[in-house]
Amino acid sequence: MVEMLTTVLMKVLNLKENKNYQEALKELESAGKTIAGLDFEMVKILKADDLVSLMKTSDVYAGRCLISAGLLSEYANILKIQNDQQCYDYYNKSFRLYTEALLTKEIPDPEKYTEKADQLIPVLTSAGFFSEQRHENYPALFEYYYLTGKFSKAEDVLFDILESDFLETGEKVRMRKRAVAFYKDLISKDETELIKGNFSKEEAMESLEEILSQIKLN
Repeated sequence: MVEMLTTVLMKVLNLKENKNYQEALKELESAGKTIAGLDFEMVKILKADDLVSLMKTSDVYAGRCLISAGLLSEYANILKIQNDQQCYDYYNKSFRLYTEALLTKEIPDPEKYTEKADQLIPVLTSAGFFSEQRHENYPALFEYYYLTGKFSKAEDVLFDILESDFLETGEKVRMRKRAVAFYKDLISKDETELIKGNFSKEEAMESLEEILSQIKLN
């Protein structure tokens, strides 16, 4: 699947260099169906959560997520060249699929894909996709930072989630429970790993106590 994606992206690059953007988009749409069973018309109307659920119907979930993420990211690049603001929705879905694939921990050379996902974060941030008004995107960003060892950034996002006025009660309860698991995991980690993530056991223990107090109050 990865080899097929590389071949497609090389062809798309050639089309882009010749400014044949519509053909490049068609090539990506065709490759989506052929390689990953990805229907771009469905992608356009589905929410990111629904797209992830669709991916989970495959026996090769992680691989399908990675291939789809690569295709969506390139599709977004072409839309951006044409000043089509819908590009950011595709970037967001690409980031979400990279995160889902990495969370499986079944990916060889994960650093290759974390680099791709990292590049999408500032793009999405500047477009307002990681803001209180778009709070539905926060959990994926939290999980991504946690997965990649950026513990301090993960906590910042977690606080934004828990302090959001837009979050439904049920989701806030779920995220408080997730926060407890997050801090317990950090407490169990080696101090060296925590330092790399700009964190410490003391901070984790203090934050865990605070979260547990909030749960008791609610």
